[in-house]
Amino acid sequence: MAEFQTVRGMRDFLPEQAAKKQWIEDACRRVFERYGFVPLQTPIVEEFGLLAKKGSGGEAIKEEIYYFKDKGERELGLRFDLTVPLARVAAENKQLAKPFKRYQIGTVYRYDRPGEKRYREFTQADWDILGSKGTLADFETIAIAIEVMKELGFGKGEFRVKINSRPLLEEVAQCCGVENGKIADCFRCIDKLDKIGKEGVEKELKEKGIGTQILGQLGVKSLEKTKVKNRAPLEELKKLLELLGENGLQDFVELDLSLARGFEYYTGVVFEVCIKGCPSVGGGGRYDRLVELYGGQATPAVGCSFGIDRLLDVLTEKIKAKPPAEILVVPVGEKMQLPALQLAQKIRALGVPASMDLNARGISKNLDYANKLGIPFVAILGENEAKEKGFTLKEMKTGKEKKVKVAELKKLKDKLK
Repeated sequence: MAEFQTVRGMRDFLPEQAAKKQWIEDACRRVFERYGFVPLQTPIVEEFGLLAKKGSGGEAIKEEIYYFKDKGERELGLRFDLTVPLARVAAENKQLAKPFKRYQIGTVYRYDRPGEKRYREFTQADWDILGSKGTLADFETIAIAIEVMKELGFGKGEFRVKINSRPLLEEVAQCCGVENGKIADCFRCIDKLDKIGKEGVEKELKEKGIGTQILGQLGVKSLEKTKVKNRAPLEELKKLLELLGENGLQDFVELDLSLARGFEYYTGVVFEVCIKGCPSVGGGGRYDRLVELYGGQATPAVGCSFGIDRLLDVLTEKIKAKPPAEILVVPVGEKMQLPALQLAQKIRALGVPASMDLNARGISKNLDYANKLGIPFVAILGENEAKEKGFTLKEMKTGKEKKVKVAELKKLKDKLK
């Protein structure tokens, strides 16, 4: 057993898994930038006061995050999401042009109890729009979630974006007789539907003195059948769903009145990205009060976040990891090392990833090495090939070999890539 291991709740990503993870992150990044979002980078370490303010948990939140004091006795913590740092940035930088459309992909930390597929360090991919309160911003945020899933290879019927609205659910709760002072408790119970089922939620509601009539409304899949007195939240959500439909996205979304995630935090529409038979892989919503909470100007905001690790768990068998190089250059003998290095550099200059034998091993060991890493081609350079100003190109999949002139490298470029 090694002397040192990873910290509990954290893990290493060896090259194959790291490459797959990077592939997912790159797919997210492509879509974000396609929609005109710009990158943002923020520190992993934040002031404890900032992290505690969002959770409204005061000292109690120390149990949920990585909390510590630095050498100057300042109270600090590791960020637990990427939205809090964004709100701080917006509060500090009032000159940012609005709407401010940013994305960030980075690690976050939570001091949860580690378990199967539950880690204390994980990666999130966030995209947010600050400074736009209209339905168009809500639409764009959801459209990006759908496009990322399609970019990752998920087709129609393989995932859904469940959509709800906090103001609408509040209206439903009031129409079902839930007292204003108990609405938050009601939503906390509803949020447990997936975990404890309808009977479990019904039991909890009764224990808190809340009527169970609302449970009958949660299965409604049509806004027309949703009973409310104030129709404004209903009409707002209806407009969003119509906008999604008019842009051909109706098959990827569904109304779900039982969705109550983060209702103490969100102020408007909420949504969750779900894959059949898996936990949700992403979620978000509208949060119009956060920037102001941190001392900034009143700023409407909407955003969403993907759990990269959860996506990796789902996709790991489907993603084919790219080899570290397209070609391995093998010098035969010490005299061929310089010509081989020069050949490798010429191949790299064409934009083709190339590796070279650095250990002066024989051809058979280099072929084994290429096979192990999945490198599709090997360039063998011996004295005879050097005299002819060429090399032997071996295709690993078929075993076929052919002589190639160095002058013909550009012709080979497409095949090598």
